[in-house]
Amino acid sequence: MISLRKSIHRRALGARMILDSNKRAFRSIALFVVIVMLCIVAYTTTSKKATDGHTDFERTSYLNRNRNRMADRVDRQRNRNRIRNNQHKAPPPSPPPNTAAAAALGSQETSQLQPGLPLRPLPAHNNQHQNIHLGGDESLASSSTSSSSPSSSSSSSRDEAKLSSIKQVFVDAWNGYSKYCYGHDELKPLSRGCSNWVHMGLTLIDALDSLYIMGLTSEFEKAVDWVASSLETDKNAKVSFFESTIRVTGGLLSAYELSKASSSSSSSSSSSSSASKEKHQVLLNKAWSVQRNLNKAFDATSSKLPISAINLKTGQGDTPGWTGNNLILSEVATNAVEFFKLTQLTDDTAFARRAHQVMSHLDTRVDSVQQKGLYPTLISPSSGSRASSKVSFGGMGDSFFEYELKAYLLMGKSIPMYRRMYLESIEGLMDRMVQTSGQHVFVGNLEGRGVSNDMEHLVCFLPGTLALGVFEQVVTGDTATKHMQLASDLIDTCVAMYKMSNTGLAPDSVSFTIDGNMHIQGPEFRLRPETVESLFYMWRITHDTKYREIAWELFQAMEKHCKVPGAGHANVKNVNSPGNKEDRMESFWLAETLKYLYLTFEDDSVISLDEYVFNTEAHPVRKIKNQDQINVILKSLESPR
Repeated sequence: MISLRKSIHRRALGARMILDSNKRAFRSIALFVVIVMLCIVAYTTTSKKATDGHTDFERTSYLNRNRNRMADRVDRQRNRNRIRNNQHKAPPPSPPPNTAAAAALGSQETSQLQPGLPLRPLPAHNNQHQNIHLGGDESLASSSTSSSSPSSSSSSSRDEAKLSSIKQVFVDAWNGYSKYCYGHDELKPLSRGCSNWVHMGLTLIDALDSLYIMGLTSEFEKAVDWVASSLETDKNAKVSFFESTIRVTGGLLSAYELSKASSSSSSSSSSSSSASKEKHQVLLNKAWSVQRNLNKAFDATSSKLPISAINLKTGQGDTPGWTGNNLILSEVATNAVEFFKLTQLTDDTAFARRAHQVMSHLDTRVDSVQQKGLYPTLISPSSGSRASSKVSFGGMGDSFFEYELKAYLLMGKSIPMYRRMYLESIEGLMDRMVQTSGQHVFVGNLEGRGVSNDMEHLVCFLPGTLALGVFEQVVTGDTATKHMQLASDLIDTCVAMYKMSNTGLAPDSVSFTIDGNMHIQGPEFRLRPETVESLFYMWRITHDTKYREIAWELFQAMEKHCKVPGAGHANVKNVNSPGNKEDRMESFWLAETLKYLYLTFEDDSVISLDEYVFNTEAHPVRKIKNQDQINVILKSLESPR
């Protein structure tokens, strides 16, 4: 019996030892499995980030691709521009019309209050259009050759043949507008009708500086006469605050600066020059008047951010229903370029304060989405707080991010907050929104925690803006290399959008698949300027001839498929079926698309990037370089409203 108990005990003890051994083995195995799983998760996460674009811009292979060639090219072109600008020094600018501002700053600064001349006189143009008449008996040739603008010296960087071709297309579009809709907003080229949605002669004003730059002086002067006699700045109608600011105010300010500079440099009699200055002063007066009425939009919301639509006479405002009656980021915050320029030219500091108020509000009171610098597309009109979790560098956001940089440049880099905001936005973009699909690098919309797999044509402004920031040395070193490489990759994708269609026209939006394919999403081509805008900047900044070659290909496709014989050009409803057109010629076709194409083949000193900033509607205004003027504006930003 005792022997049996001992046997059972030994067996139980042995079983317990085996069980303990099995437990230890199980724990070891479990620990090993956990370690393996953690390694797999870490590897998967890293791989995913590398493929979804979130870490592309930290990868050595990406950064090193062409980095030295691109950086060296930008540096060489910047040096060439500096040398060229020193060879074309402008004479002292003329006294300003605003004597009150001059008195405030002291008589010694009077001659510096207004922008001076272009770096060299705008070129005289050959008689290319002698058989094209603009409504009356006067031919376009006479308007061109009768110009008082002095002839320019020849330059190897000008392409005379392509300039002439682009100018001819502009003339065709202007002829159609002039014949059927002069003084109306936009031409309907198919029906030969007109549309009015801003009620201020939108195409005429939007095209003013294009007329001037292309040497169409007679038509320019005729349009100025229309502005003086017919432009109503207090019409009893609701208009878009945003579109009216960038197109009407921006167009008037640019035309004023360009024409005033020319009249100041004219060798004609002083009485003739004085009469010209007085005539062109109406452009500034009208810009001030229309923007004063547009700015009633600020008083139409509790947050004091500008409402979307405003009645110029009554001040009654509206917000769009499709946004849930919220404000749109780009509409709220695309005004700093126009407002700072208005303050400089008129001494009305209310404009500068309004612009800075908006930028400060966004910087301090609107919560970013996921990361500092990524601002939401929608903002509450009552509280001024974030009203969506979507971020877009396309529609609803694009021009705000552009103005972070351009307002900083316009003000002589004197407001560091704008530079910081720009750098935060681009850092957020590169961290969260840049995607790759095969060879394509693109920018989707940030929505919630994910990024969309599509890109709008509107995003194609971004390569030019990034390149401009590098050229202006807003970023340097490795950061500049990252920005310039992203600009190069994005412009390649934008150009690929054109090459993917039967017509060589880009769809309004595309989608991307994980295997690297790009598909048409929004099939229409709306005469948009964003890609040729970036090609202009990339050419001016790098002088890589491929950008001119691509611009010329795009221009030829636009002329071939968008032309409406005898009536200008029209949007194409489907880039693979160009025969089906929309009955609309956008005002920005003349203001932006054709102007950027034209300047791409002009000499760099014509509207030099060292001297001018383009607003988001391609209206160039001179940078504010006089330190006394800058100090007056900065002082006004410290004052209470």
